[in-house]
Amino acid sequence: MAREQTFHLSRRTLLGAGLFAGTSLLIKACDTTPTPTASNGGGGRSDLVVTTFAGSWEQLYRDVIVPAYQAKAGGSANLVTMVSLEQVAQLTASPQSPPFDVALIDEGPFNAASKDLFEPLSPELLSNYDQVAPELLSPDGWAPTTGIQVIGLAYNPNEVSTPPTSWEDLYDPQYRGRVSMQGMQTTQGTSVMVQLAKLRGGSESNIEPAFQTLNQELRPNLAGLAANSGALATLFQQGEIVLAPHDLNNVMALQARGVEIEWVAPQEGAIAMRPSQQVVANTTANLESAAAFIDASLSLEVQTAMAQAPYNFLPVNRNVELSGILAEKFGSTLDEALGTLVFLDWSQINPYRAEWIERFDREIQI
Repeated sequence: MAREQTFHLSRRTLLGAGLFAGTSLLIKACDTTPTPTASNGGGGRSDLVVTTFAGSWEQLYRDVIVPAYQAKAGGSANLVTMVSLEQVAQLTASPQSPPFDVALIDEGPFNAASKDLFEPLSPELLSNYDQVAPELLSPDGWAPTTGIQVIGLAYNPNEVSTPPTSWEDLYDPQYRGRVSMQGMQTTQGTSVMVQLAKLRGGSESNIEPAFQTLNQELRPNLAGLAANSGALATLFQQGEIVLAPHDLNNVMALQARGVEIEWVAPQEGAIAMRPSQQVVANTTANLESAAAFIDASLSLEVQTAMAQAPYNFLPVNRNVELSGILAEKFGSTLDEALGTLVFLDWSQINPYRAEWIERFDREIQI
């Protein structure tokens, strides 16, 4: 019986793994000759290569951010969809000839990466810097948070008669074989594991309680594990699961396509993920152009669009008035929303993350 369960989880884990396969083939070809860094200024390209995440983020970039940059600076931007850990791996492998110029990257992988891979950005280059909520500014000279993804509980309202209210509902025996989550290779998966640990007395530096409850209580409920958000969406679409931690923006995108799915912020708080756009070091791009791209993303116009359907990200510009699903879930202002969210301390998580991923893969995914 144990052998059959292990195989079932392994098969599910593979679902969606191909969604990010081959992204490196989309990267621009780079000259191998060392070039001046962006910080040297003077000349440089305004036709940027920019990373984004698949799904709602990519749609936001294509529909809103890139046109805003073109209108602001007259440059162009080619997009590459890539998860954060792969971005860091590619920059680490080729620090003197990086394959992209501006990176959208989750706070965990960014904080853990060598800062030699990125270029600090003076607030003086960002006309919209003062509009960003203080909690979302970097104290260390890096660009601020771009937008907030919020992780709560997604569920099928046709199958779950009483909406979940707590992260603890993931363990409820009534959902046996009908729950999923992402693995710890993703920022979402690691964030959820940390939050589950904190519910049982753990912390950002101690997630042993999460491993214990996952093995003893959650495993019977798991229909499988998802490699990424796209794979999790597929499991919902196919009716294989009825409950899972998931991003609000992705849930709303599924709902718009007719999938029976709803989203709730757990009473302990929904988890905030704070990706930022950072200038990559040693590119041939002009620093002012890279800054203009980031600045356009922080503008009131772009941030207002970001906070509306079909994107549904919480904005970072405090002058945006929340409406629609965001107002329903978090209140009408950014300050109200920030007060309801759980912010994790990645400086405590990162020293242990590689060890935790290895353990998770060994105990859960094999």
